[in-house]
Amino acid sequence: MTFRPAAHFLAAILVVALLAGCGSGSDQSTETGSGQSPAPLADLPSASEGRVLPDLSAAAGQRLRREVARADREKMNPDVFAKVGDSNTEWPQNLYGLGCREVGYGSNGDLESVVARYSKVKFPELAGLSGCSPINSLTRRSAAAVSGVWTEWLMTPTEDLPATGIAPPTDECEPEQTPLDCEIGLISPRWVLIMSGTNDALLGRPLGNTYRDELVRMVDRVRELGPVPVLSTLPPMAVQAHNGQPGEERIGEANRIIREVAEEKEVPLIDLHSALAAAGMVDHGLAADGLHLGVYGGEEQPDVMRGSAMLTIPALHYGANRRNLIWLQTLERLDRAAG
Repeated sequence: MTFRPAAHFLAAILVVALLAGCGSGSDQSTETGSGQSPAPLADLPSASEGRVLPDLSAAAGQRLRREVARADREKMNPDVFAKVGDSNTEWPQNLYGLGCREVGYGSNGDLESVVARYSKVKFPELAGLSGCSPINSLTRRSAAAVSGVWTEWLMTPTEDLPATGIAPPTDECEPEQTPLDCEIGLISPRWVLIMSGTNDALLGRPLGNTYRDELVRMVDRVRELGPVPVLSTLPPMAVQAHNGQPGEERIGEANRIIREVAEEKEVPLIDLHSALAAAGMVDHGLAADGLHLGVYGGEEQPDVMRGSAMLTIPALHYGANRRNLIWLQTLERLDRAAG
């Protein structure tokens, strides 16, 4: 497997950087990217766990167990999950540190077993990020989580991707495979966690029925291949979309569609947006660019993955850390409901 550095890695925010400005101090515990003092960090942000994590009680739990039975029949690995999305999943503050750095659990020590479970299965021949090994579900640089991409891109055959302006970052996929199909084929995950749509919103791509149909097609394809899909709402967006609309207006429309698809297709839903919009979050969980998830210690710290692996109360006021906690909590809840 040959790894090619992704020239597109920052493509999604070049225009945003010019308009909104980039860069943040390395000490975000005293100053936010916007220059405003954050809320006091004595307590967790106020969004309740029940509102954010998937509801897997009663009938929802029964449906999940039927889906898990299908995944087992298709020989999906119960100790593996796949990541599907864009830069808010590909970039180093997102999940990687949980699998290759010492995790600061704080009061969340019950999640240590979740990290251990999803660190257990190794993929030594597959791509990760530099300085983050071994390769496991947490540290894997997914073929289906790529900076700058939109939902349709993830379901486009690899041989057709260069025409979109964003080629795959590695040569792991067969020409006829989509990034989604490729990632599932490479790691055989029980769970596929999907957070896609930020660039659909940012780039002014069609939402409405177009975006809805793409999400439905993605959910259906994941199930066809065997795994269990899980959807997440999108983080806030503090920059203007390329079509001139306020970013948060576009994100609101996309999140409404995500919630509707999750309900219609009976897919477990993580409401990340509600968690990041809660009182007490620093800049609604965003970095100085208003688009990507902020991280405890700042984006310019020497070891972003180490900062992102902190799950202590002060750290959980930052978007990447809060998201990392929520995904671990979701995996724990999924595993418990699966039986």
